[in-house]
Amino acid sequence: MKIERQLLIDLGQRETERRAAERDILSGYLIGSVARGEPQLGGTADIDLVLIHEQPPAMRREVVHLSPQVHLDIAHHGRDLYARPSELRVHRWIGPAMCEPIFLYDPEHYFEWAQAGARGQFFRPDHMLARAQSFLRQARGASSLLPVTGRWIRVYLKAVLEGANSIACLTGFPAAGRRVAIELESAARELECEHLLDAFLSLMGAGALGSWSAPELLSAWARAFDTATQHTHHVLLAPPRREYYLSAFQDLADSGQIQALLWPLLRTWEASMHTLESLGMESEFRSAWDSLLDALRLSPEWHPHRQEQLGNFLDQNHDWIQVWAERHGA
Repeated sequence: MKIERQLLIDLGQRETERRAAERDILSGYLIGSVARGEPQLGGTADIDLVLIHEQPPAMRREVVHLSPQVHLDIAHHGRDLYARPSELRVHRWIGPAMCEPIFLYDPEHYFEWAQAGARGQFFRPDHMLARAQSFLRQARGASSLLPVTGRWIRVYLKAVLEGANSIACLTGFPAAGRRVAIELESAARELECEHLLDAFLSLMGAGALGSWSAPELLSAWARAFDTATQHTHHVLLAPPRREYYLSAFQDLADSGQIQALLWPLLRTWEASMHTLESLGMESEFRSAWDSLLDALRLSPEWHPHRQEQLGNFLDQNHDWIQVWAERHGA
């Protein structure tokens, strides 16, 4: 069943107005796939809603179930975050989010004021370069933690994504979520950056997925997710996210794009395993997870090689960005 974009906007509007009547909500706006006009994948969608509070909010993020196909992913911000809008235009995530949102609630025009300051000169080459360099610094920082972290896969995936976004953000917007590989492919095509998508997938061993049965792979992921979600409040593993991810994974696999599901699959599966390990409940799920890591060459014996490969990727991206900067006068 097709989910109409206007329905999702209306649901976000309704939730924002309901909360504004009860709490200290200053402004509310939509970002993400609904704002971009491509909310649905696999028959499901989330509504990325940002609420700005007068006072520091009690929570930073929450997931709210609306139906089996739709949920709200709500970020809570304090007004102080927006006090210097010109600085936000070079923030690697908040700047792009503020560039083309959907206004829902702003009676005092606070967000309108902040957005005008953040969006002004957003596409100026030196500001675009600053965001690219910020992504690259974050990627290098995460890479430097790999020898000492207790969650190697999680940190590695962060470094890979931040590194890929050091180039992708030069389209104006970074890639994220279920469509990350699809968005990187689009960015690579727009920027004529031939290495971007192939390198991103290669860093995760995506070529090995061709020999896997998608139903078995997704069934193993779902079993770990289903158990972990009962024992955590982490928004990544919130119950409404289960169908949201699984339907997208199935859709990508069925359409011959199984490699495109790998980053979100690994990110959520690692979070599930971390939760289960913290409770001593991981033993029955360990075999499938370890088999996948072995096949992808992400198991511990491959970590030094993968870190070296990641370093080469980041160096290549640095050089590519410098050429872009010279070409655009940044």
